[in-house]
Amino acid sequence: MSRLVFVISLMALVSCGFKSNPTVDSKNGAGIIGGTLVAEKAPIASGIVSVYDVADNAICTGSIIAENFILTAAHCVQTKTSKLKIVFGLDVDATMAIREPDVQQVYVRRVLDIKVHPSYKPEEQEYKQTDWGDIAIIKFSGTLPPGYKPATLLPDSSVLRRGVMVTVAGYGVSLVDAAPVDPKKIRHLEEAMAYGEVICDDGLKNCLKVDMSGDGELRQAKAPISSVQESEVRLDESKGQGTCSGDSGGPAYIEKDGQYYLFGVTSRGSPLCDDVGVYTNAVYYKNWIAETILKMK
Repeated sequence: MSRLVFVISLMALVSCGFKSNPTVDSKNGAGIIGGTLVAEKAPIASGIVSVYDVADNAICTGSIIAENFILTAAHCVQTKTSKLKIVFGLDVDATMAIREPDVQQVYVRRVLDIKVHPSYKPEEQEYKQTDWGDIAIIKFSGTLPPGYKPATLLPDSSVLRRGVMVTVAGYGVSLVDAAPVDPKKIRHLEEAMAYGEVICDDGLKNCLKVDMSGDGELRQAKAPISSVQESEVRLDESKGQGTCSGDSGGPAYIEKDGQYYLFGVTSRGSPLCDDVGVYTNAVYYKNWIAETILKMK
């Protein structure tokens, strides 16, 4: 199934750029980028959903944080609530293909309401390197399907330090192919760049044609923390594991005493998903999350 995977915001760190004569190998793996498929009984499987735009056939990821509330990225919900569905299951396409209405009702939910953090201002992102406020809460209809439960939010950020390995997960791209291309031969170049189909340096002299595929199945990977800002955490994804398009809004976990704690919301990354990943620090926004859920009930 061909799908738009919310390329624009996840690819927003284009300012990191690439060398003047780029040469890129395919980034291939069994999951996310260099990760693995999430098993049905895996500890994190019960707390992750897909945020699916049925009108545009577009996909993001989210985390269950209460009985009928999802935490995701603000850039994933810049549309009408009627266009979005919450999809449970390890394979989005398989769930959406279920023909029996009563069975599909168990695993697909209508979105009732959306609240975006007030500091999220897309028009200012071009000028801001950090603190995007890229976080939102979705309220959906009904209750959780059997086997699903809310993730546990990390109590505080003190354990988030440089070098600590964390787990990320999502339904996004697992294969990135990129090759040099003459920008003069690309029709509607600006549109292609906006959708992440082509990336170029600032002078538009060196460009890469990018092909992404492999989204729709829930995957996980591990990467170390490279830096911690007040409201965002950055991961070093240069070793071949990390998030990519379609993983936006998905979780980042830290494991402590055998339990996985949710702390991050996938926000954006490098153009080829092979350098840096930026995650909104949900712990920083925990008061807003709690207050917003109460208002939405």
